[in-house]
Amino acid sequence: MHILFLSVTAGQGHNQTAKGIMQRMMERGHVCKLLDTFDYIEPTFGEVVDKGYRMTVAHTPKVFGKAFSMMEKAEQNIPFAVKVNQKLSDYLSKELFDVYESFQPNVVVSTHSCAAQISASVYSLGVCAAPRIGIVTDYTLHPYWKGANLDALVTPSEQLTYYIVQAGMPERIIRPIGIPIHPKFNKAIDKAEARARAGIPDMPTVLMMGGSMGHGDVLSAIERLDRLPIDFQMVVVCGSNEKLKARVESLSTVKRLTVLGFSNEIDVLMSAADLIVTKPGGLSVSEAIAKQLPMVLIDPIPGQEDRNMDFLTNHGMAMRTNKHLPVDVVVWQLLTNERRLELMRECQIAFGKPNATDDLQALIESYA
Repeated sequence: MHILFLSVTAGQGHNQTAKGIMQRMMERGHVCKLLDTFDYIEPTFGEVVDKGYRMTVAHTPKVFGKAFSMMEKAEQNIPFAVKVNQKLSDYLSKELFDVYESFQPNVVVSTHSCAAQISASVYSLGVCAAPRIGIVTDYTLHPYWKGANLDALVTPSEQLTYYIVQAGMPERIIRPIGIPIHPKFNKAIDKAEARARAGIPDMPTVLMMGGSMGHGDVLSAIERLDRLPIDFQMVVVCGSNEKLKARVESLSTVKRLTVLGFSNEIDVLMSAADLIVTKPGGLSVSEAIAKQLPMVLIDPIPGQEDRNMDFLTNHGMAMRTNKHLPVDVVVWQLLTNERRLELMRECQIAFGKPNATDDLQALIESYA
């Protein structure tokens, strides 16, 4: 079976999702190919999209949020915008014809809505008739998914089905399998063992993450947490943001502070922690849910991460911070109340999708 995976680099969540399920399918003997869609069409275009996304969310996140809302309104109220978007997808899709014709995919899996739209254009232009599966990697629906004309749409939860149908997607294609994550996040690791593997003392631990790009006001959060009158250590993962890593390493803190850059051992760090302070990226929060790790959500990127935060807090899996409820207050409330932590873990068990990767594998193979 030939499986073509299409992604777009705008952050790393979409690519990580594609790579994770592709690895599973290759282990089962399938022939797989992954394309960073924009980068393949034109490397400069792909670089502009990725850097533009990073700069916008880092420096003008409200602009990104407004753009997201405008896309939602355009899809709902401005037919002209839909037509322009379709024309652009048709144009870009022609640059992928050679891949489809040489690889001859049996199934096409898209982990980004723009890639899914381009894939739909390839189909409508008669180049490939392979079934198309879309994977939603946030706890909301990006408006561009509605133009993807999919055979199946993998969503994070049954709790989103009514909302997605109301947004214009046919219920018959919705598969509330969950966001697929690496199987290692489903493996329980004893806290003491995890802390030993991470090279940190066996004591209460707060893990802090800013996503793959190190986004968020991490410095302020560290300073607030350092003043708390309770004993714990902090482990801070700065992602690919080397400037942030250097600034965090320069801090003088009362509490023990371990600073990391990009790490492939997030599963171990999550097992070592008592709670995580993080921005609500779809993939990272799904990994925390699988680890049954209570979450404190900070600095959402306006748009889809605002929606992620709403879903997670409304379903009891996380607590949010804001100017009235700063991070130190929320962390204090959780670390001094074991029952509250236990309730959060119970909600994560109730709404989590630990078998998402297995179920997605079965869905893909069902199209053989």
